[in-house]
Amino acid sequence: PPAPEEAPRMALKLDSVVRETGSNLRRNITLSLAAVVTVGVSLALFGSALLLQQGVENVSGRWEQGIELIIFLKRDITDEQRETLQQQLEENPEIDEVRYVDLEESRQEALRLFERNEAMLQKIRDDETLVPASFRIVPTNKDTEAIESLRRQYASAPGVQSATSSLDAVQTVTDVAQFANRAILIVAVGLLIAALMLILNAIRMAMFARRREIEVMKLVGATNWFIRIPFMLEGVVQGLVGSMFALVSLWFLDGFMERVATRPEYRLILQGFVASQGELTATMIIVVVLGVVIGAAGSGWALSRFLKV
Repeated sequence: PPAPEEAPRMALKLDSVVRETGSNLRRNITLSLAAVVTVGVSLALFGSALLLQQGVENVSGRWEQGIELIIFLKRDITDEQRETLQQQLEENPEIDEVRYVDLEESRQEALRLFERNEAMLQKIRDDETLVPASFRIVPTNKDTEAIESLRRQYASAPGVQSATSSLDAVQTVTDVAQFANRAILIVAVGLLIAALMLILNAIRMAMFARRREIEVMKLVGATNWFIRIPFMLEGVVQGLVGSMFALVSLWFLDGFMERVATRPEYRLILQGFVASQGELTATMIIVVVLGVVIGAAGSGWALSRFLKV
C-alpha cells in the first residue's frame, strides 16, 4: 500500500524545509537581524501602548459613570455620622447622584485592582477594614471650581477621612497616559511598516542569492509550494523571534508599572494602574500573533512580487 511510503517522504520534505529556511536566514544574517530587531521594538511599543491603555482604564474605573468626587470614610465612623452625611449629600442641590460603597464592595474593588500584587492582597485579606468605605458623588455642575468647592465642603466633615476629586491628579494621569499612548502607537505603526519592508527585502535577497538553485529545482520537477514554503517560514521565524524580544520588554514594563502604582505616595491616585493578569496575557498573545502576521505578510508580499514560479 502507498501509505507507508508517503510518511518518510513527508519527513524528508519537512527536514528539507527546515534546512532551507535555516540556510536562508544564515545567508542574510544582517538583514534578518535588522528585521528581528525592528519587529521586536515595534511590537514592544505596540504592546506598551495596549498596557498603558488598560492601565488608564483601570485607574479611571472608579471615576466612571460621571463620578467626579469620592469621599472616603474613617474606619471608626458611627452609623449616625454616616447616615447624617448621606442625608446631607442627598439633600445638597449641587449633587446629582450619591452612591454608598460599603467596606465589602470597596474590598472587592481593591482585590481586583491589586490582584497581581501579593503583598497588597495579603494586607487586604488580613485587614478587612484596610480599604475604607466611601461615597461616590456625581455633581450637577461639572465646573472645576464647583467640584473643588464640594470637595472642601465635605473634606472636614465628621467621620470623613479624605475627599478626592478627579480634577487634578487623576485627570492629569489620564491625559498624559493617553497622549503617550497615541504617540507610542504612531511610532509603533511606523516601525511595523519598516519591519514589513525589512522582511520583504530579506526574502527578496534570499531569492536573488538562490535564483540559480530555484531554476534547477523547477527543472527537476519541484512544485511551486516546495520552493515557496522555506521563504515563507523565513519571514514567520523573523516575526516570531522579534515578538519574543517584545514579550521580555513587556514583562519588564509591567513590573515597573506595578512597582510605581503601589508606592505609598502614588497609591491613592494610581491605584490599579496596572493591567490584570488576563489583560497582560491577552496583550502578549496579540503581540505574538501580530509578529507572525507581520512576518507572513512580508514574505507573502515578496513572494508575490519577486518569485515567478
